[in-house]
Amino acid sequence: MERLEEAISSFDKAVEIKSDLSECWYDRGYVLYELERFEDAITSIDKAINLKPDFHEAWYVRGLALHMLERFEQAITSYDVALEIKHNVEVLQEVRYLALQNLKK
Repeated sequence: MERLEEAISSFDKAVEIKSDLSECWYDRGYVLYELERFEDAITSIDKAINLKPDFHEAWYVRGLALHMLERFEQAITSYDVALEIKHNVEVLQEVRYLALQNLKK
């Protein structure tokens, strides 16, 4: 856990120096997701997506964070964008299906 917090500090320093690094914003968001800081993860991943709109992994993790926050419609939208970019990712189809099932409850 402590190492993940150190990673966040490193990403913060990196984007202070150069704020247009989409992979850095994504990695920061992914670590925040792992720390279950879902709102913060979404904020960071949104910055990655703004810099690189076709970043399918970012759309996927954004969907996962939204899913964890039970914002299923938004999660499905993120999964759909990821699937538009990268059509044949089976895990995307699976998590999208799960979000649809949760939405119906």
